[in-house]
Amino acid sequence: MAKKIMIVTGSPRKGGNTMTLAAWVAEGAREAGAEVEIVNAAALDYKTNGCTACNGCQESEKYGCIIKDEASPIIARIPEMDVLVLATPIYFMGFSAQIKLLLDRFYSLMKINPEDHTFKHELGDMEWALIASGGGDEGSGLGLVEANMNAIAGFFQKKPKVLKVPFAPAAPGEIDTNLELKDKALDFGQGLSMD
Repeated sequence: MAKKIMIVTGSPRKGGNTMTLAAWVAEGAREAGAEVEIVNAAALDYKTNGCTACNGCQESEKYGCIIKDEASPIIARIPEMDVLVLATPIYFMGFSAQIKLLLDRFYSLMKINPEDHTFKHELGDMEWALIASGGGDEGSGLGLVEANMNAIAGFFQKKPKVLKVPFAPAAPGEIDTNLELKDKALDFGQGLSMD
């Protein structure tokens, strides 16, 4: 059975490094037989700026955010995925705001018992992955985003697969000619499709 992969991109820049890398990874995954959906978090119509801490998701029997906007159906589909990939540029040492708007609402995918601090979720054996590109070296935020991703996946007893691209070019489209990086991204996508 083909793996279902969702790649959530978090760059507001059209034709930039993040979108190019995500497209290459998706191509590699599709070549390996996976079903891939790319969600552009920057293009979603949000009703709020991230999670509002309303706790409506905790009061509901369903897993998912109760805010009615374009993000909620995306979040509701995540438990159906075999792999969730977060693709982000490094913005001021961390995930882009566009990723965080969606990511903070993933709280709705858990049910937390406030009495004993246990939780349950419907993410099953879903794998996590990260694509991150930055204009600098590891210390310019790539390492921090990887550590953040390790913490997120680790919360679900998973180790994420990671593709980091340091010293990414600033000009949109310039990355397109980096065939060595394209091959690396295609291989990464193929790896996401394997058990």
